[in-house]
This record gives sequence, structure tokens and C-alpha cells, in this order.
Amino acid sequence: MNPDIQFLVSVWDTIKHYVPKKDRIDAAEHLVRVFDEEADLGHIEDEVQTFDSVLKTAVKGHFGLDDEDENEDEWN
Repeated sequence: MNPDIQFLVSVWDTIKHYVPKKDRIDAAEHLVRVFDEEADLGHIEDEVQTFDSVLKTAVKGHFGLDDEDENEDEWN
């Protein structure tokens, strides 16, 4: 895994416990935006399935990823 992506996951895993559940999506989205501006998140789409649900939602929303590839596999 790309070290910058690993750092994103580590930071998220650390701070999420301090963020109220109702605010976690917003916090994760902000964190992803900052990391996208400051770090190399290349190939994050290859790692997104390993993230917790909140970080996965934030990453998919930010990068415009969807579950289309997963649905394709189901049809084959």
C-alpha cells in the first residue's frame, strides 16, 4: 500500500473516535480533501475496499468512485 494512503488510514483510525458519529462523514471528507491536496493518493481505488465504511464513503464521494466494477463482477 502506498505510504501516503496508509498514513491517511492511520490518521483516520486515530481521530474517528474523537468525532461524534453524526459528524464522521464530514470529518472524513475533509480529511480526504486535505490528503488529496498534500499527499500522493494514486491508486487509492485499489485500496478503498479495505477502508472502514465512513472512510470508504468519503473516498468514493471525493474521487467519484462507484460500485460499478463490483456489479460488473457479479454479472460475469
